[in-house]
Amino acid sequence: MTATFTMLGSGGWIPTARRQTTCAMLSFPDALFIFDAGTGISRLLEERFRGELEGERPVHLFLSHYHLDHIIGLFYLPAMFSGRTVHLHPPARDITGVDALETVAAVISKPYNPHDLEDMPVDIRVEALAAGGHQLAGRRVSVRRQIHADPSAGFRIDDLLVFATDTAMDPGTVPFAEGVSLLVHEAWIDGAEEDDPETEHIAREAYVAHTSARQAAQLAAEAAVGRLVLSHLSPVRGDAYHAQMLESARRLFPQALIMEDGESLELQGAGL
Repeated sequence: MTATFTMLGSGGWIPTARRQTTCAMLSFPDALFIFDAGTGISRLLEERFRGELEGERPVHLFLSHYHLDHIIGLFYLPAMFSGRTVHLHPPARDITGVDALETVAAVISKPYNPHDLEDMPVDIRVEALAAGGHQLAGRRVSVRRQIHADPSAGFRIDDLLVFATDTAMDPGTVPFAEGVSLLVHEAWIDGAEEDDPETEHIAREAYVAHTSARQAAQLAAEAAVGRLVLSHLSPVRGDAYHAQMLESARRLFPQALIMEDGESLELQGAGL
């Protein structure tokens, strides 16, 4: 099995010219999987990605949680998929504690949006995913609850990809991601902060809901994944800090990467 992974939005919280907020794409010949709908989903309108919007491949859009920097792109869907069906997969109530259809309908509604959910020029079918295993478009999709300010969901697609963003460091990620070709994991801080009494509070506050680059690398090493991509990067940190994060991660897991928005990787693996 082969697929192309593309990072459409590698940042968190606030979009910048370089890094839009979280969105990634896994493109199969017969299906298109999109993970989160941050501002990065707008990059699908760039000429280089026009081919991804052509044809009638089923489109599956997975939401890790409902924080606005991860769902604002739901309002952009008519620009990409007008007249088509988008299968929207938010986490189910067993993960979030809220009803998925009610929550999405409350977000996509007037006066916040020109159309209510049922009147959108895109046929958005809300199909919530509970924790556990599912079959979608011929792929094995596994879902698990993660630790965040509001609980989030992590997704595994066969043995190709694990997408784990907006989560505190969670040992349960190791068996979930074991042997996967690519682990995309958030890295909000470097992790060196915890070693300095003057900055230890930064780590302590971040670790309530987020993960450091060092922690993500440790998880990747324990899970024996093929590659690790650090994502959901903080917009208030500069390039030098992000380079330091990558260096810290590579000491523990040499196959760590930071991808630029629009950058792609070819993935290969066997289905589960």
